[in-house]
Amino acid sequence: MVALNLLECNYTVREVNLIMNKKLIAIAVATVVAAPAVSADVTVYGRINNALEMSDNGSSNTTDISSVGSRFGIKASSDLGNGMTVSGKYEFVTVTDKKQNNIADLRVGTVGISGGFGSITVGNQWSSFFDTVGTNMDPAYSLGNYLFTAAGGAYRSSNTVKYSNSFGPVYLEADLRLNESGEGADVAEGLRGDGYGIGVSVSATDNLTVAAAIDSEEGQDGVDTDRSGISARLNAGNFYGMLGHLKSQVGSAAEKSQTQLWLGGTFGSTTLQLGLGQADLGNAEDASQTTFGVYHNMGGGAKIYYEGAHVDELSAGSELTRHLIGLRYDY
Repeated sequence: MVALNLLECNYTVREVNLIMNKKLIAIAVATVVAAPAVSADVTVYGRINNALEMSDNGSSNTTDISSVGSRFGIKASSDLGNGMTVSGKYEFVTVTDKKQNNIADLRVGTVGISGGFGSITVGNQWSSFFDTVGTNMDPAYSLGNYLFTAAGGAYRSSNTVKYSNSFGPVYLEADLRLNESGEGADVAEGLRGDGYGIGVSVSATDNLTVAAAIDSEEGQDGVDTDRSGISARLNAGNFYGMLGHLKSQVGSAAEKSQTQLWLGGTFGSTTLQLGLGQADLGNAEDASQTTFGVYHNMGGGAKIYYEGAHVDELSAGSELTRHLIGLRYDY
């Protein structure tokens, strides 16, 4: 009877097997999606930040549409019981202007466990130095990094184990980098060798937070980099101010340093911010940077903004002016 029906339907035994295999695969996929092996809270998030960019370095100027700090991420967490949680995160650089591949690099990739003891995370992540001191020295969307980077500031670090915890008004982060192979220069944005960092911030009052951090990095060429920094943030109603100082030394080379001041205020849905920075980078003259930003929150994760920066003596005799007029969407 079965053979007769197959002939009448013009199906061969091979075709029937293929159809059945496809159905079984579809059922298996649907089962996995509908009933995951582990119950986890999963969040997809990201940022698309495109801006009209106008740049002038003294010898040439350009006007372009640029992708500014865009990203895509997935994070998940699961309850382990006994007050403990396991979590993981992938966050990638994404671009929309096709200057490079659409997914260009890994920003963050971590797995961690947290509980009453604090939090331990392993992978590519924000350094303790930046989490405590750096956030007060570079709070801008895109253009606040010139002096901070040139003076030896640290952003993310690869191959890192980090511990963090709060003790009343004190917040502590400590990281250890185990990276003898030295990979990850682009990913880590400068931190690539073995090393460690410690950062502490203290809420001195309801309106004043002070922070200090150190970081030591073993270079692959045997030349170590040591950096230290202090910062403070003061809130006064709708206004705020941030002041920070950074020092770094690479081997026996001359010490580099930066002092950075930010003043800002929020008026309804609009924030204005002015940054004034000066750095000793070993040039004939000190480097300086003026940064100004206007950021308007439209709601729903959308912001329109202007950000501009003028930088002198980043390298001897150099001058750079950049303007960004952008639309940013965080989801």
